[in-house]
Amino acid sequence: MRGYEDLLDDLYKNLPKKVSTGERFEPPRLQSFMQGSQTIVKNFTDAANALRRDPQHMLKFISKELATAGNVEGSRAILQGKFKEEQLNARLTAYIKEYVLCNECKKPDTTLTVFEGAKYKRCEVCGARAPVKSI
Repeated sequence: MRGYEDLLDDLYKNLPKKVSTGERFEPPRLQSFMQGSQTIVKNFTDAANALRRDPQHMLKFISKELATAGNVEGSRAILQGKFKEEQLNARLTAYIKEYVLCNECKKPDTTLTVFEGAKYKRCEVCGARAPVKSI
């Protein structure tokens, strides 16, 4: 009969690499295409929902970063101008760092709240609260 330690070692050897690293958050990637002088982001609301953020808030940040106008129509966002996916995903990464990830524990389990007139990012895991820039 095998011991507990042997069984545990076998378990860890058979785990996939992704599970064994302890990392569970994988940021969404925006998928886009250009149509005339506009850029259409196909999975915009899906990405916002995965981050547990309001699509309008995310669009406002990305629009400001790209110095353009945009709007959400259904599950997609339409931006005025031609932008590559790399540009969009770089802005999304900046958004995630500023408005999604906890400053203390780096987990994505945060909510945006208003406290004493200022917007804060509050972590549901460690309880930390940090002010965020208004857009």
